[in-house]
Amino acid sequence: MSNRFSLAAFVAIFGLVVATQSAYAAEKPKKEPENPACPHKNAKGLDKPLSEATKAREAKNWDQVIAKVNEAEALPGDKTVFDTYFMHETRGVAYASVKKYPEAIADLDASMNSPCYPEAEKTQRTKVLMQLAYQSKDWPKAIDYGAKHYAATGDVDTGLYLANAYYITDDYANTKKVMSDVITKVEESGRKPEESSYRILQSACLNLKDNACVNDMIEKLVANYPKPEYYQNLVGSLLMQGKSDKELLNILRLADGMGMMNQASEYIEMADHATASGLPGEAQYILEKGLKNGGIANQHDKDRANRALTDAKTAVALDKGTLEQQEASAIKKPTGDADVKLGAAYLSYGMNDKAIEALKRGLGKGGVKDTDEAGLLLGIAYLRSNNKDEAAKAFQTVTKSPLMARIAKLWMMNSGGAAAG
Repeated sequence: MSNRFSLAAFVAIFGLVVATQSAYAAEKPKKEPENPACPHKNAKGLDKPLSEATKAREAKNWDQVIAKVNEAEALPGDKTVFDTYFMHETRGVAYASVKKYPEAIADLDASMNSPCYPEAEKTQRTKVLMQLAYQSKDWPKAIDYGAKHYAATGDVDTGLYLANAYYITDDYANTKKVMSDVITKVEESGRKPEESSYRILQSACLNLKDNACVNDMIEKLVANYPKPEYYQNLVGSLLMQGKSDKELLNILRLADGMGMMNQASEYIEMADHATASGLPGEAQYILEKGLKNGGIANQHDKDRANRALTDAKTAVALDKGTLEQQEASAIKKPTGDADVKLGAAYLSYGMNDKAIEALKRGLGKGGVKDTDEAGLLLGIAYLRSNNKDEAAKAFQTVTKSPLMARIAKLWMMNSGGAAAG
């Protein structure tokens, strides 16, 4: 959490309050308008112990401060409103200074609720009380003070404390509400939220079974903190959503493009979906890549991959030689599906310029049944040609299927790196 509670800053804040408002201070404060609810009058017999408490505070002798305030408090007789305020305030600062936070909270809350406490400083005091409660792991009080301060100020630092306290107490609904608000505020300010903020919100959403929120946080973690584990989580979440060969193939294309293919099963599965989609060139490419880079490592997987690779090479030998014939036929078609299919074939063989030409021609004719995949293929072809501007335009046309649109968005997010193939 940023801006962690600073004890030194706390003491400075409260030392100032006591010094400027105490009738027992060594030097008299400047004349201020009298508060009718808090006349600066002292009960008989308190002058000596409380003056000694003030001197001990100035010397930062906190144990002596506590002892002298306790001595004054134990004296018989009624205390004035100001006496009570001064004792709570002075002792509260001392308790905080020696890290006796529960005792500090009790005193400082009492002084804040005194008519003697400056109204303008109550909001800041509430934040400090929240921080003290957080330090002492008094989560209900941390939440109480934090909720009041956050409602009054919208302070991001307070929001982080509050969301964390909610999370620790398993209040996932309020964790989500507050942390979502904090993240939005930080992002809108042009800053990057902390990694822990995303992770806490993601965990809260997971407990709430809010899959849309979980997926959103995975994407934000990938975008802002690109670690292998987040990329792997992203691929895993997409594969759970994919149903058809087309969807699963496009998810695995993205994983390959992000450099996140790390299991033999993923290489082999991608080859299977490519084969089912009539793209033996893509099946050959991914199997050869997995065998070469060690992604397909154990002998059982190697044997399986090599059998599939043999079949893919046979299919490629039959398919690749007919590309010119396929192109001549596709050009004559009044609608663009044949051109899109041809573009996918060209792309699978690394012929990016020819793929772009065919895909653009097909989309230009109209009548394409799956414009989402055509847009994805065109975007990938442009990326492989190192034309990121045109790639982004192509990816932005993918809008019909939420899953395919998400894949397109992630391609754009990842376009700073090399595209697959």
